[in-house]
Amino acid sequence: MAVSKLATSAARLMKQGLLKEAAREFQLALDQDPQDASALLGLARLRLAQHDEDAARGLLDQLVSLHPTHPEALSHLARMNAEKGDASALELLAALAAQPTAGFFEVLNHGRGLLAHQKYAQAVSPLEHALAMQPGNAQTLTYLGKAHQGTGNLDAALKAYQEAAEATRTEHLPFLLASRVQVLQGQIGPALVTLRQAILRKPTEPSLFREFASLCLFAGAPDAAMRAAIELRLKLPESADAIYLHGLSAFVAGKNEDADRILREALEKAPGNAQVRVALAKVRRRLGDDAEAKKLLEETLTFAPGDVGAANDLSVLHLSKPGGANAARKVLSEALKANPDDPGLHLNLALALADSDAATALTHARRAQASEDKNIREQADRLVTALAPH
Repeated sequence: MAVSKLATSAARLMKQGLLKEAAREFQLALDQDPQDASALLGLARLRLAQHDEDAARGLLDQLVSLHPTHPEALSHLARMNAEKGDASALELLAALAAQPTAGFFEVLNHGRGLLAHQKYAQAVSPLEHALAMQPGNAQTLTYLGKAHQGTGNLDAALKAYQEAAEATRTEHLPFLLASRVQVLQGQIGPALVTLRQAILRKPTEPSLFREFASLCLFAGAPDAAMRAAIELRLKLPESADAIYLHGLSAFVAGKNEDADRILREALEKAPGNAQVRVALAKVRRRLGDDAEAKKLLEETLTFAPGDVGAANDLSVLHLSKPGGANAARKVLSEALKANPDDPGLHLNLALALADSDAATALTHARRAQASEDKNIREQADRLVTALAPH
């Protein structure tokens, strides 16, 4: 298959990152010769780089109709099919990657197909092979990080993501994925630094500010969370979620009046949002207004029956009042029908039953001991010790 001058020029532009100009050159080549295989493949690669798989598929189908055994075209199509759930495509991907003449994309697509089917351990080898074929390739390093993360090898995953970030110098995704691994490793401070680097690379991406604000809250830095939430609101002024995050940050920062005002604004935009109502109820309780807090939580459970946050907070409110244990038990028993394994619900129900049915309370306390939340687990441990027969 001869390569036209226009296709060669387009490929050069694509390597320089000039995708718009490259697409124009590829299209000119196809206007001159609709059967130009190099132009079809080059433009398909470009559309794949732009995440426009529908356009890429059309070009690849044309190429395969002209050259039915074209390995790279078949590989791209099989990988897309695998990512749509077609397990049979994995066999074709494996066969194409095993050919002695297999190119970079055939090997990479095999690894990506395995990733799509959560065959993480199997994906490592082809992705390492692809990396050997193109050392330092940021895309391959990112996929290799995902494969290692899937196997639980967080150190290797972090290393791959960090190398990908260094290799690309423009993409934000490797930094984002690296920060999430650092969170899993308990490295919250470094995760915040890494996530900030992702934001610096793509300051126009709202989701990065949301994740940064959430991580700041988790790290106990509500003022930094507020700043990120405000940035998010500037980018998404009509977003109830952005307003909610701003209000939640203000609440955690102890700015109760501000939190009340901001969360009411969020509630106006999303009156049926359970998490906004639960957060506003927390603010009202802190301000001493249990009546409105109770009303907000009860309303939430009417349109979101079994909502864990609302049920737990309403039960705690009931338990804070004399004779409120029975009302708390009703709320929690109903919520457990929808969430039978939730440790927080089990813990609160154990507390509600402790004075009236110690045996059943002990059963629920033991269920709460399975929580991954250290605070819930420690409370459950103390309750089990108090309730267990001596």
